[in-house]
Amino acid sequence: MERSSLINKLDPGDSVMTDKGFQVQDIFAPMDVTVNTPTFLRKRNQFTSKSRKRDGKIASKRVHVERLIGLAKTYKILATPLNNIETALGTQIMFCCFMLCNFRRRIMPKTA
Repeated sequence: MERSSLINKLDPGDSVMTDKGFQVQDIFAPMDVTVNTPTFLRKRNQFTSKSRKRDGKIASKRVHVERLIGLAKTYKILATPLNNIETALGTQIMFCCFMLCNFRRRIMPKTA
């Protein structure tokens, strides 16, 4: 995460969604970027009502992320293994496919 260029693409007040196990709050804190990570149970047996509510909100957004990933996978170039030339251009190919998804109907409702 530290070596990726993601941090350079974020503005103060942005929010990043991570999966359990990605402890990156310290990387994004100086930029005033919120990190949304589902709650760990750790040594507790149950979630608190507050953490359950928070995790529900994160999960409702995650559905839209998964839907976008599914839409990107419909592009034929991503359905087959990449050859040597395509592998070298893999990042750009992925970027183009996900950008093309933006021209489809709304992925996430404005009210989400």
